Amino acid sequence: MFALIRHAEYNIVSGSLTKDAEEATLALAERLKATPHAWTVVRTSPTPRAHETAALIARSLNISLVDDPRLGMDGNYVDLLPPTEPKNTIFVSHLPVLTQMLRTWSKHFRQEEPPLTQLTSGYLVDPEKKSFTPMTS
Repeated sequence: MFALIRHAEYNIVSGSLTKDAEEATLALAERLKATPHAWTVVRTSPTPRAHETAALIARSLNISLVDDPRLGMDGNYVDLLPPTEPKNTIFVSHLPVLTQMLRTWSKHFRQEEPPLTQLTSGYLVDPEKKSFTPMTS
């Protein structure tokens, strides 16, 4: 199982997450906790907004946080298509990166591409069932 999560809302001037975004991220972390999966690591784009989002999730779940340049806007995430990371990994990145990951995984799973509008809430990706489940509240 994998989770794909778009970074939370941020202040365009400071680049930091807004207070509402911090609260939404902690609520998302609680939804991740409630899944039956033993999450092992959060891999994140190194940009501040993605890193802050990922750090809140990692602290809440008490798991490792890894800055992964492959998930950045200029990263080379080709080896993540389809997923090659250990299972139970949470990926936090940007819409263009996550869009490409979803499109590629959808083709690999021979599934219809899920709606991108759900990315702010996150998706659970199950390679064994070849399915995508939105993490709506």
